[in-house]
Amino acid sequence: MAFPTSTVIDTTNLDAGTDNPATARADLYDAVVALNSIIDSENDPSGVVTLDASGKLRTAQIPTTQSVTGNLNLQPSTGIVKIANLLRLPAQLVGDLGDDFPSPQTGDIVALSDGNAGSPCLAMWNGSAWKVIALGATAASS
Repeated sequence: MAFPTSTVIDTTNLDAGTDNPATARADLYDAVVALNSIIDSENDPSGVVTLDASGKLRTAQIPTTQSVTGNLNLQPSTGIVKIANLLRLPAQLVGDLGDDFPSPQTGDIVALSDGNAGSPCLAMWNGSAWKVIALGATAASS
């Protein structure tokens, strides 16, 4: 059930001690129906999201994937985007760089499966060309 977005509860018959309870009954009923809709919309798409005991979203309420049309801009107030675990860059082919990334900006990074003389590497756009960042020694596994 979706969160009620256009329901406005009329308080005309509820805002003074002299209001007639009989005329207020319909307004009270509308308020209870709207409140029940809000409660029923908990954790539903277009509904309300509840927080855990520490005031944070529960992990189950955060989508694992996000479909975005265009760019996804992350702009935290600190200026730092922290990725706590793994950043997965799908490997591209050198020949697809122009088609897949027609307007790169200085500092853009891409994973290439064949960019370092046919070997996997990272590449960074320096403002005029993609420059190879060759991969070094193998990371120690734990």
